[in-house]
Amino acid sequence: MSDGCLGTGGTRSWQVRSGRSHMPPARPVGWLMAGLAAAVITTGAMSAVGQPAITWTRDYFNPAPDFDDLTLPMPCGGAMTFRRVDTPVASDMLDDRLVVLGSADQDLGYSEYILREHLVGGFNDFPFGGDRVTYYFLGKYEVTRDQYAAVAGDSCPAASLRGRLPMTDVSWFDAIAFSEAYTTWLWANAPDALPTEGDRRAYLRLPTETEWEYAVRGGAAVSEQEFRHRLFPHGNSLVEAAWFQGPRSAGGALQLTGLLEPNPLNLHDMLGNAEELVLEPYRLNRVGRRHGQVGGMVTRGGSFRTPEASLRNSLRVEYSFFDESTGAATRLETIGFRLVLSVPVAVSLRRIEEFRTAWAEAAAVEPSDDAAIDPVDALEDLAEATTDVERQQQLDLISAALAAEEAQDEQVAARALRSAISSGAVLIRSLRYDNGVIRATETALNFESQLNAQSDRARRLAEQVAAMRERYDITLRAYFDILVQAADDYDPEVHQEQLRVAQRDFEEQELGTLAEFAQLFVDQALNYQQTQALDAERLEAELVQP
Repeated sequence: MSDGCLGTGGTRSWQVRSGRSHMPPARPVGWLMAGLAAAVITTGAMSAVGQPAITWTRDYFNPAPDFDDLTLPMPCGGAMTFRRVDTPVASDMLDDRLVVLGSADQDLGYSEYILREHLVGGFNDFPFGGDRVTYYFLGKYEVTRDQYAAVAGDSCPAASLRGRLPMTDVSWFDAIAFSEAYTTWLWANAPDALPTEGDRRAYLRLPTETEWEYAVRGGAAVSEQEFRHRLFPHGNSLVEAAWFQGPRSAGGALQLTGLLEPNPLNLHDMLGNAEELVLEPYRLNRVGRRHGQVGGMVTRGGSFRTPEASLRNSLRVEYSFFDESTGAATRLETIGFRLVLSVPVAVSLRRIEEFRTAWAEAAAVEPSDDAAIDPVDALEDLAEATTDVERQQQLDLISAALAAEEAQDEQVAARALRSAISSGAVLIRSLRYDNGVIRATETALNFESQLNAQSDRARRLAEQVAAMRERYDITLRAYFDILVQAADDYDPEVHQEQLRVAQRDFEEQELGTLAEFAQLFVDQALNYQQTQALDAERLEAELVQP
């Protein structure tokens, strides 16, 4: 072993295929663990004198740098770069983000049909005077051959462009072992480089399917409409953002990481190049939910052998964990991986107490004003009163189902309000723009009418003003309908919570003006809620003021 690289045994040779370097299939996981203790002893002295230095040229580990990248050191002077993926939610510690994943394609429905999942990052910031911002970190690039060799090789690699090819021919077990070995090295040699949450330090693992698909779609950095598209927003042609099958793109071979344009979160090669392993095993889609049977390993995003027409955000493929022909773990030259930084859920005693409080509040079901009885309380009373164990269990299950439905209804209602706030902000922008155009056109019409009120130009300008006025009035009516409904249906606290989430979404998308308009919408809604007087002229004047 040398220079802090993990691994034992003989040498590892390099081969060249079609002009590109190729690392032989990874060995079973034992090679990683066999040298782990020795690696920690060999390199542990560096922790006493500071974080290990990154000596690789940046082009070998982060060829397209961004100012807010998170870069972690590796053995052998290497490094790996991550991107923060925000998951805006409300301040409730049990709140999570509802995300609509999958595809409406019926032919793929058994595997990729539209699925409602929930996601929240394990890391928390509180930059807005107590408001909560959650996020996780995902590898900016697929793990490369040099990065893999730095942790798993028998000796340190000579970092090179060829080493920037994605590491493929790895099994799911190899990827898990790599994440364990790299985490152990970081904890021993560069603990301060890792983000923390509560009392816990981050560790590395494979991403879940939900984390992966949320990120490939663009997360909170895109609109809901863009998020649900077949492909993340890209240039005029997918060839600018993904390596796929054919001479226009990959030409049948792996390509260096980071050569093409990234997705909206500045993540590279999420589609094509190497298909990427995820943490959990495959499950079918049972018309909008995960099916109960658990299968093989899952890869996401397609590879350099995937046809362009087949690439999509929802693409997922199942493989057996083991190769029928060899009996060994499945390893293919199309399959690679990227890592995510994660932390446990219960990161401190304080956080556990916050969860308990949030759970108690979420589980409390208050009857409506005109309800004679609370069904959840009634079921609980019946369950306590009965001595029939089987019936008691049935009543407990019904009670739990009702409580879960109540919690889900509350989340759907909150999401609907956030959509109303966002729609109100967009309508304000439309009203303000249309009002300016109408005024400019009316000025031109007045000037033309003074010259010749019967001219063709005067007639055309008058028709334009009439059409724009009609559109403006329809938009204004729609705005007031949304305003009144939001004011009627939601308490002020819910308005403020969802306003903050909507504003963070707009800021992530660099739409600061819409964040201001969202504030105006909520101010007007709460004013109407309090006064129950819809002063349309005053509200309209606020909407269209410059």
